[in-house]
Amino acid sequence: MSLRILLLCHSFNSLSQRLYAELRARGHTLSVELDIADSVTEEAVALAQPDLVLAPFLKRRIPASVWQRVPCFVVHPGPPGDQGPSALDWAVRDRVARWGVTVLQADGEFDAGPVWAHASFDIRPATKGSLYRREVTRAALQATLVAVDRFAGGERGAPSLGLPTPTWNPAMKQTDRVIDWSRDDTATVMARLRCADGQPGVLDRFWGQACYLGDAHAASAGAVAEFADRAPGELLAVRDGALLRRTVDGGVWIGQARLAD
Repeated sequence: MSLRILLLCHSFNSLSQRLYAELRARGHTLSVELDIADSVTEEAVALAQPDLVLAPFLKRRIPASVWQRVPCFVVHPGPPGDQGPSALDWAVRDRVARWGVTVLQADGEFDAGPVWAHASFDIRPATKGSLYRREVTRAALQATLVAVDRFAGGERGAPSLGLPTPTWNPAMKQTDRVIDWSRDDTATVMARLRCADGQPGVLDRFWGQACYLGDAHAASAGAVAEFADRAPGELLAVRDGALLRRTVDGGVWIGQARLAD
């Protein structure tokens, strides 16, 4: 069965574009609306008359006036039971080995509606953005197509999947990303920088100036061998615009240090 699907998103990002293309290729009719206000979303639903609203990238809750009227599937970048706006940030920071994507139906509670499908993947040591563009996008596509196929096939209730008890994780703050250069090893430093790579970055200080750090790479043993007597946190060298900073067991190259406002 071909569906009329309204793609509701904060911005038409890489994941939204991929889902748009794949669903159109499967014969569904799609329209796109940027979710900037409840009134705009309500108007889009009234004009498009969709069978299904699909939300692959949101920063606000879908208004009750919409999800009570039309089934709304939310693509959440976390496994079943994970709730909160910084799901992938926490997973990268805490070096979780395996993560996932869940497609759930909006019901008024944040990331807590009935689960229609989910897919999982191994987390490689990479930045949040890189994981989002590759593993998250692939898992989201897999789970979304399953959920949409179920709905298109006539199912109107989420399947019974035996899911874990939900756990709420709050929005990650700078205090959750803080690096303790006197104690943190390279793996810990890298995880904290990777979970904030791009935006917002990790708030730190260089030469007394507050700045946001990003674009980090673990230094080789050879690069820090001659600095074994230097204290953790010290700046050791500069190469191609990157700064080498000592950790308790090695060093990290930092390619970006943006002054804080």
